[in-house]
Amino acid sequence: MSGASPAWIGVDVADGHMHLWVHDPRGDVLAQADGPVAALPAEDGFVAALTDLLSPYLSDQQPLPVIVAGLPALPASSLRPIPAEPLGGVLALEVDDPRLELRAVPGLNQASPPQIMQGAETAIAGYLQAAPEFDGVICCLDAQSTWAHISAREVVSFQSFLTPVMAAQLSATAPLSKAVLGGGLDEDTFDAAVNDVMARPQIFATALAEISAQATIDGPTTDAGWSRLMGLLIGLELAGARAYWLGREVVILSDSPLAPLYARGLAAQGLTASHVSRRDHVRAGLQLCADASAS
Repeated sequence: MSGASPAWIGVDVADGHMHLWVHDPRGDVLAQADGPVAALPAEDGFVAALTDLLSPYLSDQQPLPVIVAGLPALPASSLRPIPAEPLGGVLALEVDDPRLELRAVPGLNQASPPQIMQGAETAIAGYLQAAPEFDGVICCLDAQSTWAHISAREVVSFQSFLTPVMAAQLSATAPLSKAVLGGGLDEDTFDAAVNDVMARPQIFATALAEISAQATIDGPTTDAGWSRLMGLLIGLELAGARAYWLGREVVILSDSPLAPLYARGLAAQGLTASHVSRRDHVRAGLQLCADASAS
């Protein structure tokens, strides 16, 4: 880090990790760092892990503002009901460490069907700052995927899927683990799986069984099993999210390696989705929170 003093720190919590940006008073990034969230569901456990990561930047001279997007274990009452703009101020949290002022970005909630959004709202706000006239759907993809319908700079509705979690767990669990040893994309196999499951979602569970059976009969191939698994999972999600993407402009807001597969699956349905960095837009959203807190 340069000799400039930190003015505030922004933190993004996503996919089991936290990433922080140390900012100077002009909003320029002085330093970045990463750390695991691990199994810390309680707020006090998270704060302890966060403080360890922040320790090189904290000072006994004055408290440092720290703004966190996606903070786990926030009370349900802090979630703002939709329709709403993605950001609506920050929530001050009490901490024992006098060196920091901890503030959380409240997420969003949807009553019916029941959904919550924690972290994606900050990325969406950052994207809308750059594209204020956007009217369509933003798919935020990290540990889970969230499809948000955006109109007039508000989140009108959203729907989340655990597809990335399912992909990781199924890939590591017998009997599929030995059948999906690849990781490269067999395009034809992926495309066929997307089309099959979108046309007949009821085949999903038996198609999973066929992946391991095929690998046993013919021997595992390098990429085919993994490509079929991902095609089935993403195709099933696209079928479930059809009401969001059909006939709308879609932006995939993600740094996940799965993002190009979502774009490919949508392209097979005749829709070209834009793909932009989630992390860059989370930082932009955190900057909006910092500016609002300072004004």
